[in-house]
Amino acid sequence: MGRVLKWLGIVLGVLVLLVVGAFAMLETSWARDFVAKRASAALGREVRIDENFDIDWSLTPKIRAGGIHLANTDWAGGGDMADIGAVEVTLDLRRLVSGTVAIPQLTLIDPKLNLARDAQGAANWDFPNLQGDPPQEGDGSPNLPEIGHIEVRGGEVAYRDDGLNIQVASTVNTERNEQGEDRVRMVADGNYANEPFHLDATTGTFLAVRDRQTPFPVRAEATVGTTKTIIDGTLTDPQELAGMDIGVDIKGQDLSDLFPIVGFPAPSTPPFDVSGRLERNGKVWSFTDAAGKVGDSDIGGEIRMDLGHERPKVTGNLTSKNLDYKDLAGFVGAPPPVDDGETRSPKQEQLAQKLEAEGRIIPDTPINVEMLKKVDVEMRYHADRLLVPHVPAGAMDARIIVNDGRAKIEPVRMNVAGGKAGGIIQVDAQEKPPAIEMDLEMRALDLARFFKGTQFAEDMGGTFGGKLKLKGNGDTVRSMLASSNGQLSVVMEGGKVSNLIVEVLGIDVAQALGFVLTEDEPVAVRCVVADLGIKDGLMKSNALVFDNTDSNVTGEATVNLKNEAFKVSMLAHPKDFSPLSVRTPVGAQGTFANPHIAVDPTQAIARGAAAVALGVFLTPLAAIIPLLDPGEGKDSPCNALLNNAAKRQ
Repeated sequence: MGRVLKWLGIVLGVLVLLVVGAFAMLETSWARDFVAKRASAALGREVRIDENFDIDWSLTPKIRAGGIHLANTDWAGGGDMADIGAVEVTLDLRRLVSGTVAIPQLTLIDPKLNLARDAQGAANWDFPNLQGDPPQEGDGSPNLPEIGHIEVRGGEVAYRDDGLNIQVASTVNTERNEQGEDRVRMVADGNYANEPFHLDATTGTFLAVRDRQTPFPVRAEATVGTTKTIIDGTLTDPQELAGMDIGVDIKGQDLSDLFPIVGFPAPSTPPFDVSGRLERNGKVWSFTDAAGKVGDSDIGGEIRMDLGHERPKVTGNLTSKNLDYKDLAGFVGAPPPVDDGETRSPKQEQLAQKLEAEGRIIPDTPINVEMLKKVDVEMRYHADRLLVPHVPAGAMDARIIVNDGRAKIEPVRMNVAGGKAGGIIQVDAQEKPPAIEMDLEMRALDLARFFKGTQFAEDMGGTFGGKLKLKGNGDTVRSMLASSNGQLSVVMEGGKVSNLIVEVLGIDVAQALGFVLTEDEPVAVRCVVADLGIKDGLMKSNALVFDNTDSNVTGEATVNLKNEAFKVSMLAHPKDFSPLSVRTPVGAQGTFANPHIAVDPTQAIARGAAAVALGVFLTPLAAIIPLLDPGEGKDSPCNALLNNAAKRQ
């Protein structure tokens, strides 16, 4: 923008100098044609002047030229590049005698500019005869006239940028504010990145652009689609967009809307409102002292975008005091869960309605491959507290890296229920379809902490852990999971479960699973193991065991990630003979969005062969016991269960 202002100022200066030069030739058509020819030669583009010069004689004569036209480039189309209804120049004859061209007043009446840049970056304000950088003060170039005041009446500027998909029409006028200071007012409407665009800006005067001693004021309100930005501050060098002291407030419905507008990469989010300071140092733009909200989470920190690379590089550090887990749903293309008072963007509302209509949980929002390939990222994020209902979560840390289409969140670390959770998530957008890999783990989580403050707090306990390894390819999370391979394991031991929670399953289900319910005592849980292999989107259990005081419960499970259907069958094996030694399986099946659980009365399985089957089920157990706690020894209940099963075979 600074370069555009420089060249437009030079073009205007050339025209003014030639008009003033025609002063000596008085009010003739010859003078008019002479000026037009000289201007055409200087600019390398045709200049036409419709009217003869009109001069109002005095020691400060006013020279008027009407109907000035500057031809456009062939590729830009749309008529002339500039049409000026009239130019009025007041000339100081006393200073002209001493060799200085001084213009106390320059008035542009009904100027119309038609500016354009094509998809390859060529601009119609680039003149073949004016190559190189615009001349600077003191570099030996001819001095431009000294102008005291510029007034613009009825100005119009049309701007088209095919590369950025911008098409804007604006009005430009000079005015005075309440303090009597001269200002330039621009009001623009059009389209920016396929979104409706509106701008209302007030800046310092045209002449103040060249004054590096006085801060240049800027205030603007811009709206692109549903994103609104307010900037207010000053620049010490507006030509170079340097020396910024500018405050920015930006709010919108979804942070992902910023990528087509300013190239900032972000996932889909709930509505946001963030303020900060805007700075520029060479090709590095910085947004500092950021503070605000994204959804129901606070956000702060700083972000920098370096445009001096093959791809823009975004770096920064962001922090939150409280991070609402629902605001992270956009990272996997999902809407936040339905909840009273939950904040959602319109796009997320539409996605939620679509998933509900499909009866699905896993989203099919396309991965933004273009964003990953066009921008590199290195960001650090810290939240003092992760807010998840009924989950005792603490701090969270993550490092996000994107390089040439390959994204990695490494590591993700969370404090949860006295234990640790985290891992690595990778997306390779260079592959077609993109490859996604996850390696996540949780260790030594305390079950009792999940029930703190509830009526179950005293009757719940146990230590559990788990891991998930997954690889797949897909344009969406849904298609990736449908093609995935990997493993899911969960193990818990040394715990107890409130009999009130067991009764929620139903007495028939509880009895079928071998639970002996007492009025006051919780159900003891010695060991729980779930180990599932994943191949081509189909999860099958390698081990599914629930060991309590009275029985071993084994089962089988299948989960189809292609259609979200699942089926689980559990069978209790009493440790001692009783009238309940013959059990019926308990089944759970349905879809993720519509599950149900019940006793299967059509089958009755005897106790025999249970010990042999149990040994087979527990084969993977040794590999996942360390997830409970690195210090667990041979005397742990899960190890005891494994050893007893081996002895019975």
